[in-house]
Amino acid sequence: MSSEIDRVKDRARSRGLVDDLYQDASRVYVVHYSCESFYEGSTGASKRVTSIAVRNLKSAQTKSWSLHKSAELKGSLATMSDELDSHERSMLDGYFAFLEQHRDCRFIHWNMRDEHFGFFALEHRHRVMGGNPFELQDDKKVDLARVLVSLYGKSYAPHEDSKGRRGRIMSLTELNNVSDVDALTGEQEADAFVSGDYLKMHRSTLRKLDMFANFFERTHEKRLKTNATWADKFGVRPIAMLEIVKGHPLFTAFTVIALGLGAVAKYSEFFKQLLNAAP
Repeated sequence: MSSEIDRVKDRARSRGLVDDLYQDASRVYVVHYSCESFYEGSTGASKRVTSIAVRNLKSAQTKSWSLHKSAELKGSLATMSDELDSHERSMLDGYFAFLEQHRDCRFIHWNMRDEHFGFFALEHRHRVMGGNPFELQDDKKVDLARVLVSLYGKSYAPHEDSKGRRGRIMSLTELNNVSDVDALTGEQEADAFVSGDYLKMHRSTLRKLDMFANFFERTHEKRLKTNATWADKFGVRPIAMLEIVKGHPLFTAFTVIALGLGAVAKYSEFFKQLLNAAP
């Protein structure tokens, strides 16, 4: 019973967070990055980052850093593969400088939660490259993947789309008919890294930013299509139902009106009795 109530309250908090982010959209960014495959050459070493991008939620203006952009700026595109460490360091320097300049902003991401893949992984990689990364505070990070689970339940989208592409990103894209041109799956990104097609990985990062922003906007507008049932989102036990109703503005208004009418009726009866008692 208590878990159902907690679920309802957690959903209300997530809905409030989405609304708050939307209202503060000019100070909110969507962030994503691509990196070396987690499945190839698992020696325990950190994975090379190939591109990072951020997109402002309000203006959609996007800034990105990548190996090929760093190489182009240094005039060494032709020999890029010989200087990957240098290009990666430049890319990470740029990203963390941006992060520090926007330390008061919030960043929406997809599962960037740990040292395997996430903000901490980027920090660690920057240190490996000899950098001194700015550490964004946790309260500035918003995991859209977890927000969707909170709002729509754990079964809101399958872990594979109809084409066999793994991951909820792809299945949610398919459910909502969102464009996924250039977006790569994890396996495809691994292949692109092995072949040295870093530009392809960068395009995938940019496309996924667009997809995440689309998911967020649909979530705010309450028109995101999912596989969630009514029970997935709300629960069916009476106690959970009561919490849902109590949290609705109409319930509050009805309660106030009822109390007001009750008070009027009470005092009307009181004055009626006074009048009847008068000589």
